Amino acid sequence: PAAPAAQTPVTPVEARILALLAAGATTARAARETALTADGVTYHLRRLSSRWGASNRTELVARAYALGVLAPGVWPPGVPGDEA
Repeated sequence: PAAPAAQTPVTPVEARILALLAAGATTARAARETALTADGVTYHLRRLSSRWGASNRTELVARAYALGVLAPGVWPPGVPGDEA
């Protein structure tokens, strides 16, 4: 069983990267849109994967939805409460 989102907090940058991945962004695009380097995006993805035990990006995005980090039923993917 997965831990509740409250026990697995993510930073705003991590949440934005997850939303971009859920929308199909590449590492390069996520880097451009978050003003990070590609290595910076990869760093955040590795940390999240380790924290959540995800073996690939698809599983990482699925866990983000399951934990409530990403808002279900909206396109493009976004973070709950971030209707900007």
